[in-house]
Amino acid sequence: MLTTRCNHPLNSIRKFLYVALGCAALGGTAHGQVEQSRPDKPVYGADNANLPDAIAKVGSGEFGAVHLELIAKSHAVQTIPVLEKQFTNSSDPTIKGKIADALVRLGDKNNDYWDFLVKEATPAVESDAPPLVPSDSQQGPSPEFIAWAKAHNVTTDSALGTMYQLSINVLFLAETGDPRGIPLLRRALFAPSFMTQAYAAEGLALAQDKDSIPLIIEACKRSPTASLAIAESLVYFDDPRAQNAVDTYIPKDFAKSLREARAKGKTPFQ
Repeated sequence: MLTTRCNHPLNSIRKFLYVALGCAALGGTAHGQVEQSRPDKPVYGADNANLPDAIAKVGSGEFGAVHLELIAKSHAVQTIPVLEKQFTNSSDPTIKGKIADALVRLGDKNNDYWDFLVKEATPAVESDAPPLVPSDSQQGPSPEFIAWAKAHNVTTDSALGTMYQLSINVLFLAETGDPRGIPLLRRALFAPSFMTQAYAAEGLALAQDKDSIPLIIEACKRSPTASLAIAESLVYFDDPRAQNAVDTYIPKDFAKSLREARAKGKTPFQ
């Protein structure tokens, strides 16, 4: 059974913001599950030598997000039939989402998988929740979000968990890099969750949609507390508007490390 945790680790800024919101206490929905290895070995998902094992794990039905991610980024198209089977066999929307994500990236021509990603991601942009983070330097969920959760008869932790899950659904669509997702990802820049906004921005960067640069910059302006996480996507655009915004919203040393990583081949979501 696939774990519902996502494979891509957050950068240090996102980790800080996530903890500041108290989301780290949500247990099983915590982000960033990565199989550990010895210090002298690359992590599982970064080592292409593990691809045969990942394929075998998916075939057995005992697989995790890290196996699907390795298969997708290695473009192991021979796994499409077994992935389609696992998608059909699963009743868990998060599991199906990660499989659909992999299938789209592998070039599966069945539109059902793309349609599933769109269906699951849409509620994140249609939520009537107020912004998750405060507009100032205060830590924790915004007072408006706490009041919204109370008005909907749910605990703040429960509401945070829902927002987190919705952001993961946007992540699955965003990391495909499929240009069909651009309109929805642009709408996601206005979502209440900074995680959703950051994932949407990275998806637009992955799709190299330069027309979205002004929208990403506006998202940084609207969410000053979360602007660091959102602005990271702008590193991946060869455009002076984007690079000027990087220098505005990201500390100099961190911006330098991001640019160096990109120069070495890093792409969004890596």
